[in-house]
Amino acid sequence: MNNCIVIGGSCVNNNMKIILKILLVIVILFNLPLQKVYSEQVENVVSSMTTTDVKKQSNGKSIHIYNTHQGEKYATKSVKEGSKYLMQLLKQRGYDVDYETTDFELYKVKNNINYRYSYNVSKKYLSAAVKKHGTYDLVIDFHRDSIKKSLSTLTYKNKKYAKLMFVVGKGSTNYPQVKKMSSQLSSQINKKIPQLCRGVYLKRSHYNQGTTKNMVLIEVGANENTYQEIENSLNILALVIDEYLSQ
Repeated sequence: MNNCIVIGGSCVNNNMKIILKILLVIVILFNLPLQKVYSEQVENVVSSMTTTDVKKQSNGKSIHIYNTHQGEKYATKSVKEGSKYLMQLLKQRGYDVDYETTDFELYKVKNNINYRYSYNVSKKYLSAAVKKHGTYDLVIDFHRDSIKKSLSTLTYKNKKYAKLMFVVGKGSTNYPQVKKMSSQLSSQINKKIPQLCRGVYLKRSHYNQGTTKNMVLIEVGANENTYQEIENSLNILALVIDEYLSQ
């Protein structure tokens, strides 16, 4: 049975719906006397067409984002809000982004787990995500640093940014690849805005980077940065990630 709309005794296929909506705009323009009213009607129709008739295409690549230390905060908001903003930026660029919603802090309280074992908790859920999904094109453990604002903030062309830094665990079995990826991302960030990224910090730990090869730990700003400074930097980070994964 064909789905159709009957106009003047004729059956019009559903593919004509968009044309009909355009005709509706024309009718509104010629029949409503008040410009304010018909402009609002036009906006509503166009908005409807955008959300229902146009679908954003996926680029076929996937990213997983989580926060080992979910309790880390900025001057006003938390790292969880920052990582969600990054998620939205990457989704707008066509990436399939998984965001870990499990409350790690509550899990530690309920199970009497000390803060120093936070990476054990996040590894449990990261491993489960990788097992369920398969290999991601990129995994991001999103943190913030604890340094003075004078060290964590950069002014470039009259705009303030929160400085970024990558941390790589020398104890990880994937150390060479994680270091290479982090170094390349750091370099590309600084090509966009000089000195926005503080570089790559190497430490003895592993930071769960042995769980998957395509993984980075990034410090986005520090505890005294404003959320606007965080967003400014994340806009650059999302652009660089997109360029890197599109190579």
